[in-house]
Parts: sequence; C-alpha cells; structure tokens
Amino acid sequence: MEEQDYIIKKLTFTQRPIPIPADYRPMYKIALLVMILRLCCRAETSNLLKLHLFSWALSSDTNLLKLREYVTSNFQSDFSVWGIEPALNRALQLAIAEKICEVVNGKNYKLTEKGFKFYEMINAENELFVKEKAFLNFIGKSKITDSRINAMSNQWTITYVEN
Repeated sequence: MEEQDYIIKKLTFTQRPIPIPADYRPMYKIALLVMILRLCCRAETSNLLKLHLFSWALSSDTNLLKLREYVTSNFQSDFSVWGIEPALNRALQLAIAEKICEVVNGKNYKLTEKGFKFYEMINAENELFVKEKAFLNFIGKSKITDSRINAMSNQWTITYVEN
C-alpha cells in the first residue's frame, strides 16, 4: 500500500443549519467499527449482529454498563434486545467503499490493511476514544464469541416474542 493512498488531496466543509451529533457522523462510526474489529473480533472479522451489539453498547454509558455487567456476571444477568443502527450500516458501506474493511463469505466484515493503519492512527492518540478503547480492551477477543451472540439473539425469540 502506497503512502500516497493516505494523503488528503482536498478538504471542504459545508455549513449546515444544525450540527450533526457524533453518533450519526460516518467517520465516528467507522472509527468505532475499526476499533471493534481490531480489539474484539477474532481474525479481525465479525458478523453484522456482533458489530451492532458493540455499537449499541458504545452509544451510551447505560448500555456500556449493561453489557459489562452481563460479561462480568459470566452471562448470567438479564440482558435484553440491543439496537440495530442504520448509521452503522451506512458506515459499513462507506468503510467497504474506502477499503477499510471488506466483506468475506458474503456475510462477515474483515479489517483490511488500510483498516489496520487507520486503527494504528486511532490508537496512537491517547486522548481519543479513551472510554471506548478501555471498554473494548476489557471485552477483548474471547469474551463475546459468535456462539454467545447467537445464543443471546436466540433468547429474543424465546423471551421477547412470547411477551
């Protein structure tokens, strides 16, 4: 990969009538996506449901504490349905278009070499994403596996559909 691939050639700003919250900014979501894939996914590859779980957890302190409690209780505490965010889906499309991640096996998302370099840039900044980095490092690659995600989502049908 050439160094010139990372050079910004033109930067423009468009004034908007109201500011866009960070949660809806594509680069913010792409940065979270890169950190999730790098820190919490084996082989830096994940299915969409797992990415949505982590994105949901990082969207508020309440959600973050709920997932942390679920993990520290050895998955015994009550855990309900998590949110599916259209903003994350758009960020994934942009990340694929920018070759930050790629689709593998038609259903999983994998960090690319460009994605690794982006992660290194994020990680080098000690004052950037402090809370998010701490949480994702706490979870790591082995605490929430794909089989755990499937078991959690299977509970939706059993518990929440009946109610």
